[in-house]
Amino acid sequence: MDGVKNKKVISGMILGEDSPDTVITNGTIFNVFTREFIDQQSIWIEDGVITYIGPYHDFPKKEDMLVIDAHDMVLLPGLIDGHTHLSRSGIEEYIRYVIPSGVTTVVMEAIEFGTIAGKEGIEYFVRGLKDQPIRFYYTLPPLCGLTPSEEINAPLNEEVLHLLKDPKCLGVGEIYWGNIFLEGQQGERVRELASLALSLGKQVEGHTAGATGRKLQAYTCFGASSDHEPITEDEVMERLRLGYWVMIREGAIRKELSGVKGIFQEKIDFRRLILSTDGVDPEGFLEEGYLDASLKRMMELRVPPGLAYQMVTINVAEHFHLDHLIGSLSIGKIADIVIIPSHKEFSPQLVMCNGKIIFKDGRAMVEPQKVTFPDHMFNTVRIPGLAFPQIPRQGKARVIEFVTRLVTKEKIIDLSAPEEIQDVIMVMAIDRLGSGKAFTGFLKGFGLQRGSYGTTMAWDT
Repeated sequence: MDGVKNKKVISGMILGEDSPDTVITNGTIFNVFTREFIDQQSIWIEDGVITYIGPYHDFPKKEDMLVIDAHDMVLLPGLIDGHTHLSRSGIEEYIRYVIPSGVTTVVMEAIEFGTIAGKEGIEYFVRGLKDQPIRFYYTLPPLCGLTPSEEINAPLNEEVLHLLKDPKCLGVGEIYWGNIFLEGQQGERVRELASLALSLGKQVEGHTAGATGRKLQAYTCFGASSDHEPITEDEVMERLRLGYWVMIREGAIRKELSGVKGIFQEKIDFRRLILSTDGVDPEGFLEEGYLDASLKRMMELRVPPGLAYQMVTINVAEHFHLDHLIGSLSIGKIADIVIIPSHKEFSPQLVMCNGKIIFKDGRAMVEPQKVTFPDHMFNTVRIPGLAFPQIPRQGKARVIEFVTRLVTKEKIIDLSAPEEIQDVIMVMAIDRLGSGKAFTGFLKGFGLQRGSYGTTMAWDT
């Protein structure tokens, strides 16, 4: 519902001239603007849009009207995951497990599809996100590597301009800060892509792991407005002071809430803080959940519930300039609604997206649309044959040592010293396109005791 004519419909409904399709009564509404929980409220919905919100319960009745008694439970806006990846599950299965979490809008990175199948892969991925029971937006991956050989599938900027202009595309996906400073055509392409996004009124999503001080500020001048990499309170604060929207990750890649929890004790404005998953793996879906699990973790850390709910609703919507549509329970906004037992107990009892019930009484009420990809996008790993290189037993070697799950450092070890080669394994990065080329090196601290491990997960750096 949009336009002046439909605003007349909404105003007439508020004044009692017409009846809504759906009414939710006796609810406690969370107001994202004031961080209040206001009891004894009603919400009227017409054609998927909120047409009234307030204490007036004497609504005009009509045949086939759906009336939901909230029984004093809490009504929140549908949750928004502002940064996630789909590298661990298919689109359909992802939707099935996200719906019970209360998430009604997802901003999806498309790196994995572009890295493997280029522009065509991104286009098919975007096609699969359309007409689903929850709402999807996406960001255009920059597909930038640290060397030219890593950018074999990166399209020219003019080839993806139509994607960047797509209303569902919110900007350029995470650009690693080191790539923005690269010399030659690599750096020029990425800087031009960022500039192009900004000229279209879109976002440039940041990736600033390892950057601080003047390096961070130099990167910021190219237009990055968000960052999901801070892992300490100091890193969060530095980026907030530079005007970033800071996304705290709590998902499969990293769980940062414990490391940054001190930030919630600071006397600062939190409206630029966002909670996101950065991706959840199948095990996480089964054992913990999705963004609902992240919210429960915030409750365990005694973060005020109102602040936690702002971080997954209005804050995300404002960052992506979507707050005229979603992120709040207010007049004229899309009726994305989550009903939970109390403000401290995030356990969705009912979920609405676009005014339609998609989850109720512990089960999904809708099924995802079938998603297909062309045959040539399957079986893309073409390896000429198997090789079994042996680890040398003497001399010195450079080793990649794990500091954390995502942070590594260089280490020089003596291969003839038993105490130094403990937990050292061989690693190969193989060209999936069948050239026969591979990088061979050593890892320390990975933790593999026997057997081997392989993955086709492909990130741009």
